[in-house]
Amino acid sequence: MKVEIRNGKVLIDGYVNAVERFSKPLTDTRGKFIERIMPSVFKRALEKNDNILVLLNHDYNKELANTKSGTAKLYEDNIGLRAVVEIDDPIVIDKASKGKLRGWSFGFNCNKEDRKTNENGLEERTVLDIDLVEVSIIDDRKVPAYIGTSIELRNDNEKLVEYRGGEFDEQNLSNEETNFTNLTSSQKREILSSSLKKIFNDGWLEDFDDSYLYASIDNDCAVYKMPYTIQNDETLIDSNSKVKVIRGGYEEVRDIGLNNEVPEQQPTKEVEKIDYSEYEQRLKKVKEELKWKIT
Repeated sequence: MKVEIRNGKVLIDGYVNAVERFSKPLTDTRGKFIERIMPSVFKRALEKNDNILVLLNHDYNKELANTKSGTAKLYEDNIGLRAVVEIDDPIVIDKASKGKLRGWSFGFNCNKEDRKTNENGLEERTVLDIDLVEVSIIDDRKVPAYIGTSIELRNDNEKLVEYRGGEFDEQNLSNEETNFTNLTSSQKREILSSSLKKIFNDGWLEDFDDSYLYASIDNDCAVYKMPYTIQNDETLIDSNSKVKVIRGGYEEVRDIGLNNEVPEQQPTKEVEKIDYSEYEQRLKKVKEELKWKIT
């Protein structure tokens, strides 16, 4: 959870919960189990409800923001359910300034699930479809727990509302979980893309390898190569060493950077030019050679 106070408001950005990641052992009336929420479950839940409330400590008398007004933006990406919330509540602003906001939690109704017992004898619960009831910010008065339930009356029907949260937080992941080399390609892309946008608001990540990323940095279509490193789980992009490149192998081209250093100019490659006036003859010849049947 990232918290920033700006212009009399508090901006909170972070992941409420991860997808396709088993939880720590939980306990309900059926006993102990582990749980994961599958990809696209949050996406479908958001599509079904156009007004998700953001509450303080699951208190419906303390609504802080909502998706309908645009003060809260919720979406699912490659990592999980992400929330970007703008709050003008003075109590929350005060708690934010004192570092008393502890994390996220969310309430949901489970519509579809799969359960099986794994090789260790522990039940695995896979959540396949939910109704997202609300998302809450947890302060110092309430310790975020990953498990909890309540019975609520909704649409004249009693429904079991389950509460999850507090387990997934970017700053509290174990070293194994945050080890960049252990992440999937899509997760690496998400991290690098987010880090790039902190430097260039209009930046767009095109590609990356183990040492460099290749990205546009503004509305221009030019692509730049920039070295990056991962130190103490923080992505550091050396934008001062950016080098302008061309697509198709990302070859460096002459571009004087901030240090007035000129990258080595690659020799020009001769490429056969196609005479489009002979296109039909070329196509016919290829089809005859490959014995293509012209219909």
